[in-house]
Amino acid sequence: MVDASSLAKVLLQEEGWEEVDLTDRTATLDHALIETLNAVWKAAIQGRLSEEDAMERVEALKLIGSGLLVFKAQDYFKRSIEIALAEKVTVYDAVYIALAEQLGAELQTSDAKQFLAAKKYVKAKLIK
Repeated sequence: MVDASSLAKVLLQEEGWEEVDLTDRTATLDHALIETLNAVWKAAIQGRLSEEDAMERVEALKLIGSGLLVFKAQDYFKRSIEIALAEKVTVYDAVYIALAEQLGAELQTSDAKQFLAAKKYVKAKLIK
């Protein structure tokens, strides 16, 4: 399963993006797509993407998202807050850990703090 940091890495083709394992069996959360879209916006605002490139990435994100197993974040709220409070990580990070835990899946993330928390609960891979 992947979080938004890994999806953004793929979509923006940032260093290490090839390490992210995306298949038709890869899971993520519905809000990961919004977070990834925000990364596209940020790259455009910072001048790393042209507006035209940003719009092409939006279409690519829609295609990627349609090929993933997408779960509703709200179904993991209770466990997410438990993990967030215990590990002092954001709920944004904890909800991915909660989903990976429920699925018994490896969490692929590019967020070092999330990775450190996640590996206490699930198998986790840090994509650098």
